[in-house]
Amino acid sequence: MDDDKKKLEQERAELNTLIGKGVSFEVKDTEFDVERRFFGIVKKYKPREVTRTFKIEEMTLATLDRISVETIEFAIDEKAMKSADSMQRARSLAREHSIRCARVVAIAVLGEDRLVPIHGKGVTRWVEDTKRLDELTALFARKIKPSVLYKLYVIVNAMSNLGDFMNSIRLMQQERTTMPIRIEKTNKD
Repeated sequence: MDDDKKKLEQERAELNTLIGKGVSFEVKDTEFDVERRFFGIVKKYKPREVTRTFKIEEMTLATLDRISVETIEFAIDEKAMKSADSMQRARSLAREHSIRCARVVAIAVLGEDRLVPIHGKGVTRWVEDTKRLDELTALFARKIKPSVLYKLYVIVNAMSNLGDFMNSIRLMQQERTTMPIRIEKTNKD
C-alpha cells in the first residue's frame, strides 16, 4: 500500500511540474519570400523552411469551456464501427475529427490570447480571434502527423488540470458556510 501511495505522490508531483512549466513543441513550416522583378510586375516566390515553437500551458476556465465546445462534437457510433465497412467509417471519422483535434490543440496553444477586446460604449466585449485560430488549426492539420497530434491532445487533457479542479469543487461543497447544521437532537419515539 505504501508503494501505491508513493507512486501516486510521484505522479502528482510530475503532473504539477508539467502543468507549472508547460509543454513546448515545434512545427516545421514553409514560408515564401517574394522577389519582385521588372518593376514589381513579375513576382518570384522562394520557399524557406521555418521552425515555429508553440507552448501549451495550464488553461483558464474560459479556455476549458471553449475546448469543451469542440470536444462535445466528437461523436462515434460504436455499432457502426463494428459493421463490415468499419475501415471506411474509421477513415471518414479520421478526416472529420482530425481538424477538430487540431483546433483543440490550437485553442490550448492560444489560451486567452485567442480573445481580442472590442471596446464599445462603456463596455468591453471579448471576441474570439477566429482568423488566428483558423490559421493555427490549418497549420497543425497540415504539418502535424496523427501520432503527434494524438500525443498533443493527451497533453492538452493533462494540462486541463481537471483533477485539481474537481478536488477544489468537492472541498467547497463540503465546507459551505451556509450549510444547515443541526443543533438540536431529534427524538424518535
